[in-house]
Amino acid sequence: MRKKTVIFFFLIASNICPAFSVDNFEKFNAANELILIENFSAAKNILKNILKNHPKNDQVINNIAYIEAKQGNIDTAVKILRQSISNNKNIEIIYKNLTSLYAYQANILYEEALSIKDSEKNSIKLILAKALDTMTIKNEITNNTVTKKTNIENIQSIDSGRAQEFINNWARSWENKNYQEYFNYYKKGYFPKKYKSRILWETDRKNKILSKKNIKVKILNFKVINFGNKNVLLQFTQNYNSDSFSDVVNKHATLVIINNSFKITGEYILK
Repeated sequence: MRKKTVIFFFLIASNICPAFSVDNFEKFNAANELILIENFSAAKNILKNILKNHPKNDQVINNIAYIEAKQGNIDTAVKILRQSISNNKNIEIIYKNLTSLYAYQANILYEEALSIKDSEKNSIKLILAKALDTMTIKNEITNNTVTKKTNIENIQSIDSGRAQEFINNWARSWENKNYQEYFNYYKKGYFPKKYKSRILWETDRKNKILSKKNIKVKILNFKVINFGNKNVLLQFTQNYNSDSFSDVVNKHATLVIINNSFKITGEYILK
């Protein structure tokens, strides 16, 4: 893509669906062409017209959010994506898009405020959905009851209490300066982008943790914003105190579920 910085908007396999006209496919492609030349107003009008007949189509919704983000309307883009979240096959990618927007809103990844250049704060890379997922459209028309049933089953598949316990235990490992246990709460291969490798990040974090005589971390106002079968988006207030520093921040944490266990994939400070 020819743009400068990274919200990943999804690509999904296509199937033929008689209910979705060839005309709408052509309109969707035309909207994409307009987006690429930054004629956002015309593109948005086309997409909204398509959305009237297919109000739950993820690709159309996604590309409208793309346009809003490109126009600087980050709050609107976040609102659109949050409204589109449901526990279906696309939850993982929609979720990633949303948390990327949250990261941009915050402008800083946790503990990286000093490492981000001003030029990096003022741009977002956007990747456009290239083709309509007609199977999604078919499901909108014929499968609403099944979708609702699936959503309920997926919601029941994750206990929010487990997520809260996970975050509390993560905080306890930090308090106890058990840095190896602390690192185990993160997904394998994870490291903040200001570091060149996991080893460099772990070395820096270990030194910071062990340099404190006393650490206290309280987790308050915990809530699960959204979750699917593999991903969880949390919000909480983190009250940190040590012998040399203290602060209170509101955070989002993104988790992935691997082998029925949570792992942290991102931490974001909310402004």
